[in-house]
Amino acid sequence: MTKKPLVSIIVLNWNGAELLQSCLDSLKKIRFDSFEIIVVDNGSTDDSLRIIESYKNIVVEQLTTNVGYASGNNAGLKIARGKYVCTLNNDLVVAPDMLDGPVKALEADATIGIICCRQMNYYERQRIDSLYGCPSRYLLFKPMGEGKPFTDNPLCSEPGYVIGANGASAIYRKEMLDRIGGFDDRFFAYHEESDLCLRAFERGWKCLYVPAAVVYHMKSISFNKTKKLFRYFHERNRILFIYKHFPVSMIMKNMVWLVIMELRLLRIALFKEKVLVAFLKSRFDAVAMLPQFRQERKENVALFLKRIKRYRELESGQKIAVL
Repeated sequence: MTKKPLVSIIVLNWNGAELLQSCLDSLKKIRFDSFEIIVVDNGSTDDSLRIIESYKNIVVEQLTTNVGYASGNNAGLKIARGKYVCTLNNDLVVAPDMLDGPVKALEADATIGIICCRQMNYYERQRIDSLYGCPSRYLLFKPMGEGKPFTDNPLCSEPGYVIGANGASAIYRKEMLDRIGGFDDRFFAYHEESDLCLRAFERGWKCLYVPAAVVYHMKSISFNKTKKLFRYFHERNRILFIYKHFPVSMIMKNMVWLVIMELRLLRIALFKEKVLVAFLKSRFDAVAMLPQFRQERKENVALFLKRIKRYRELESGQKIAVL
């Protein structure tokens, strides 16, 4: 019998004691018989470590401070032994067969670098959290199907190539991660998975949506406890992501939508969340960081333009190339 390839499952945790047990319990029920569990703890101050230590055969990478999503997952990648790597948020529960379809697809096609799982709402199991990431007119990847019921529509129920995977539950070919450099530590949190997926796309790797790989998302309550941090990193990184990848021509083409987005976010920061200072600081800091990305931008944009036809095929988000 052919030996199955090892999958390293990296669970990133920060003060998620109320979520972690459900996540780890579901991982222990996975039927795929060749995987390891690595929990990277981002300097938690709650009961997370006590919960982790109650489980057997789990590798723990304990960090002293919260280094963010990007650096936290990179810490797990350094010790991962698997041919494939699954990055999971601590607020996810997985189906027992979630690895079967992805590993089969990865083994069959060496050009597939990323598998996107079907992310469903934990509390309403037939409601979509996110099927996959798709390009939007705001030059971001929007979660396809968010909030809608799952149906037999081919966009929901059939596998196909997409532009980006759900950051909370993606599966990667380790060889690809090694080649493109893993997550960008400078992003800290938010849009770092979109950045990784677009770097992979630009370099010719495929991202496959596998609807049979089901996970259930509870929505993290750890990082989002602080709205200021969320708004700061989300908006700072939005600017960095756009600058890092998109040609000036596309930015100008979408400028009206970018301005509309900016005004909408300003209103939210000012009146709804009352985090105007964090919002404005995100803009100043993003501009200050742009020179760090100048050389990478040149390379990424050149590669992006070579694949722009394929990008435009996926741009509406209404179609995927069904296998």
